[in-house]
Amino acid sequence: MKKLLTIFAIMGLACTHQAQASLADQINENQTDWLLGSWEADIDGRTLTLTYKWVVKDHVIASHLKTDDNESYSLIALNPKTGEIEQTGYDSKGKKSTGKWGPKDDMPMVTVTSKSDTGETRSMAVAFRRIDENNIEAQIYGVDDSGNVDDFSSFSFEMKRKKTKK
Repeated sequence: MKKLLTIFAIMGLACTHQAQASLADQINENQTDWLLGSWEADIDGRTLTLTYKWVVKDHVIASHLKTDDNESYSLIALNPKTGEIEQTGYDSKGKKSTGKWGPKDDMPMVTVTSKSDTGETRSMAVAFRRIDENNIEAQIYGVDDSGNVDDFSSFSFEMKRKKTKK
């Protein structure tokens, strides 16, 4: 009987694997949950709306970006193989975007590369600075052909938290 229990214990240990960190764990660790929600900006009379929300509990966030002339949807998740936070999406003009999230100083930042159906490729990075509970600043950075993000932003704008409809 003792040998049987030992065999079950060894088999149990062999079948147990260490739980991988989830996207929620990464967000909590980096204290960036304030970015979740809907944000809106008015840039030269044009409205930009950006929403981040959970679509698969603790593992996948959907991003929805809408401007007057374009709309895109992306999914953000933790790659279990690399441990990197990745983003993949498509827009209303047929472009595919892929990106990776990481820090820029103390701000969360996504570096994105978009490819059109004609093969045109563009890269940029967007970092988000929390001003307060209802206001953030989006900072736009250039990215060179090697994927290096510029040291200083080329453009920035404030966004206000959109009130949720009840």
